[in-house]
Amino acid sequence: MPKRTKLWKSIRVISLAGAAGLGGCASEHVEDEGELAIAVPHEAESVETIAALGGEGEGEGEGEGEGEGSYVKNLGIDDLAYLNQLGLMRGHIHVGYELYIAGHIDHAKTHMKHPESELYADIVPAFTARGVDGFSGELSELTKVVEQEQDKEQVTQAYLALTAAIAKAGSAVSEESATPAESLKLIVGLLRVAAKEYGIAVVDGKMQNAHEYQDALGFTTIAGEVLNKIKSDKADVVAAKSATAKILTDLKAHWPALVPPETLTTEAGAIYAAASKIELAALGLN
Repeated sequence: MPKRTKLWKSIRVISLAGAAGLGGCASEHVEDEGELAIAVPHEAESVETIAALGGEGEGEGEGEGEGEGSYVKNLGIDDLAYLNQLGLMRGHIHVGYELYIAGHIDHAKTHMKHPESELYADIVPAFTARGVDGFSGELSELTKVVEQEQDKEQVTQAYLALTAAIAKAGSAVSEESATPAESLKLIVGLLRVAAKEYGIAVVDGKMQNAHEYQDALGFTTIAGEVLNKIKSDKADVVAAKSATAKILTDLKAHWPALVPPETLTTEAGAIYAAASKIELAALGLN
């Protein structure tokens, strides 16, 4: 069975289980005025919505996975699924950029290829439905300069242009979808995909797949960015944000470096548990 298909099925089951309360009870950490940033070292909604949050898979040319047609359709009307897909793309691109800047060029190239070859096509119909421009030009430009191994300054310029374009596309959602509760739900979706990837990467304490390890880092980093954008003086939101920041900080040991060691004592279960705890915090804000 293609990995993307397996990932789709697994994430859907895990997401449903988490929504029912079945869940368990990196990089360098940067604190800025009480906000969380997970940086790399250098150097429930309807069943359809929950399933859509797992629509991430790996491997170029692999099958799209069960239920892909309805998933793509949902991106045009389901804000949470749409933002989740953008977040997954950002995760790939972020970790690819950090790998490039750190000098791991071959690793960087694999991460830059995936969003362009697979994830972007899935989201194009949503851009049309939402009346926004996509970012194929910016994505192609970043992929090109990385493939050509251009200097870091040129790659950085292309990276910043792309992230700005993705942010603009991400603004095409309803005002209700930008609430603190919805932001926490987005973090939950990103973490569940990160957990699945980490479970593929680390098996019985041994590193089996550096690419998936790095993907999980990218998705978790973007989850931290989503958290940092939550702005509210309400006591319950402040408390939920603080608790979520602590949860994400506790995960940083899962990624001791951009390129992983051969063995690790950390496990995907802790990431699943983190997602479940944050999901409870999100429900508390509804």
